[in-house]
Amino acid sequence: MEIFPEPEWEGLLEKLKKQKCAALLIGATDSGKSTLARYLIKRLTKENIRVSIVDSDVGQSTLGLPGTISMKVFSNERDIENFGFEKMFFVGSTNPAKKIPLMIDGSKRMVGICREKSEITFVDTTGLISGEIGRALKIGKIRAIKPEHIIAIQRHEELEHILKLTEDIHIHRLRASSMAKIRDKEDRIKYRKKRFLDYFNETKVSEFLLNQHDVGFFYNGKSLSLRDSDFKDGTIIGLNNNDDTMALGTIVEIIGDSITFKSPIESLKGVNRVLFGDLTI
Repeated sequence: MEIFPEPEWEGLLEKLKKQKCAALLIGATDSGKSTLARYLIKRLTKENIRVSIVDSDVGQSTLGLPGTISMKVFSNERDIENFGFEKMFFVGSTNPAKKIPLMIDGSKRMVGICREKSEITFVDTTGLISGEIGRALKIGKIRAIKPEHIIAIQRHEELEHILKLTEDIHIHRLRASSMAKIRDKEDRIKYRKKRFLDYFNETKVSEFLLNQHDVGFFYNGKSLSLRDSDFKDGTIIGLNNNDDTMALGTIVEIIGDSITFKSPIESLKGVNRVLFGDLTI
């Protein structure tokens, strides 16, 4: 995808190069956050600067899968060609308003990994910015991540109710990109469906069985009993080793204390937690 930069992007690039840092990108839906992040990553890797991105846009992730927070480190331009995640954190919903604590915890965890492995870390966020919920989510992330920079992309002044609550952070106010594509609800649903279908390709998934005594089962951070659950067939689950999501799966059936599911994971070795989400396919 060819990207035509806005004039102010070059100045931003020079400012970011002056220190090892994390930069949080915030903006409304379809404001061009992901496009800007890709441009900055490409330019920085050309200068042999190791860059990483945390994609916490659980609804329209360009790096990872819907309902997850993902990360990747870019050491050179070849890494950009394979724009796929290295690690992910299962949130279990494409609606960030329903999972604010998980959104904050997952973003903090991914940024911590990226800070150790790269000089500059970009954090792409959801378009949820309005009202008390939008402000709580963004301020929560800012306080947890402690970014050195905030890149605020706005069409008018829709981010000012968030920005006025920040202190000791470099704020860069940019206009929404002229390349930003406006997508309707149907397009977003189709995009998420395609991402899941590509991941759960029938040629590479296997069927697995787990028992309540084998691993811990959790929903919204709390343990649950399979016998008392009522999750539908096709519900997406996270297969975790502690807090690290190794892969996703889809429920085939739950009978008593056992769950059968499909997943592209090669082996269940290391899986000690199964996280249930609100998504189904």
